[in-house]
Amino acid sequence: MASYVGAQFAVIYMLIPAAETAPDEAARRRALIAGFRFYNPFTIAVLGVIVITGAMRLTDLKASIGFAYFNLIGPTLALKLGLAFLLIFIQTYITFGLAFRIGRQEEVAAHGDGEPFTVEKVNSMLSRIRAMAWVTIALAAAVLWVSLTMTARAGFGPAPASGSSARQAHTPAFGVGSSRGRGARTECA
Repeated sequence: MASYVGAQFAVIYMLIPAAETAPDEAARRRALIAGFRFYNPFTIAVLGVIVITGAMRLTDLKASIGFAYFNLIGPTLALKLGLAFLLIFIQTYITFGLAFRIGRQEEVAAHGDGEPFTVEKVNSMLSRIRAMAWVTIALAAAVLWVSLTMTARAGFGPAPASGSSARQAHTPAFGVGSSRGRGARTECA
């Protein structure tokens, strides 16, 4: 998730401002295309890794909780998945709907099959990329927050820090003392 959010900040604070310092429009477009050539596959790949590792972790969580799974984390999981899919849809829009089109239209124009985008069109696309990148950062933070509340509801969050309740029973996520599949609770020191 840090790599994904870092890529969003990089496009907002590094790529777009660096392209703005180009001496002319052709150099600006070359800089944008070069930056998006890395950004596009990188962000999609990182989101794929996040989804796969999240699914693997969820499978382990389901096995640990057992039949109480739906009661403990069902609604929270539904919210998390909704936010995650919204994040994926918006990133796909940034990648394929905006950033990729800038480079693709330059290629089309270079082959004489059309005109390059106007400066106004590119500026409009960049402002949408910047705005949507901020939305994805907010959504990523929301997904992380919901994920933490989900694991806390399941009993895998940090133990309370108050006096005698600091040594309360909780279910370990993995390892010694966990009773996978039965939802049993064990004492942890």
